[in-house]
Amino acid sequence: MNSPLADAVATLLREVGEKTILPRFGALADSDIETKSGPTDFVTVADREAEQWLTPRLRRLVDCPVIGEEACAENPAIRDAVAAPRAWTVDPLDGTSNFVKGNGRFCSMIALLEYGVPVASWIWVPLTETLYMATAGDGAMLVTPASRKKLQAGQGAMDLAKMAGGGNALGISEPRRSHVRDALRQLPGRTFPGSSGILGADIASGKQHFLFHGSCTPWDHAPVDLLCREAGAHAAMVPDAAPFSADRNEPFLITTTPDDWQRVRAHVWGDADK
Repeated sequence: MNSPLADAVATLLREVGEKTILPRFGALADSDIETKSGPTDFVTVADREAEQWLTPRLRRLVDCPVIGEEACAENPAIRDAVAAPRAWTVDPLDGTSNFVKGNGRFCSMIALLEYGVPVASWIWVPLTETLYMATAGDGAMLVTPASRKKLQAGQGAMDLAKMAGGGNALGISEPRRSHVRDALRQLPGRTFPGSSGILGADIASGKQHFLFHGSCTPWDHAPVDLLCREAGAHAAMVPDAAPFSADRNEPFLITTTPDDWQRVRAHVWGDADK
């Protein structure tokens, strides 16, 4: 966990936060904000500048493809590199909608993949100078200016009514989409964090119980998958319970325990024929 590579990536995240992201927080002009796939899918000048700054520097650390969210929005073919022997993923500003609204629940995320499987991940929360990081087989860590400690997910809620977390049905086709949306609405502890990375960090820290997303992206889910699993949580693709792989885009579910994973899947996903 204290490898030169882990420290170098952490340094890059701190620098890009200081140089590019924090100076824009609460100071965006209307011309700094655009939309991509829909009216609430924001991209800002901070997203683009941060990714452009990070991409060449990550290549200097490990010379392999860089699969960045904003680059893929411009050229979707970049995503084809997820199954390469090694590849970086970059979400320069996860929680852009929060960022635009002045909500501090946003972060920057990086993962290193091997054949589509995350082997190292970093989630940086610049406002609090908090780093969540994980290495395959070496656990998950929380690093603050004052301390370093190993992360441990909670013991599980064992009851849907007691579970706290977030979920959406984005990317799921009808008629299953309506079933999933209605099932999620029935969960009393469902919240809307607006950031995969923030919710994943909360699960890895034992503060939340579940994340259900209707579709996967390498930049949103590779860092979160590894962090949560290394903290002891259970993560898998919803249709077949297979481990996360960045070349898949089906629904994805993380819970604190395997039993809770089965409970949430049964409630939200339902019968395979839907």
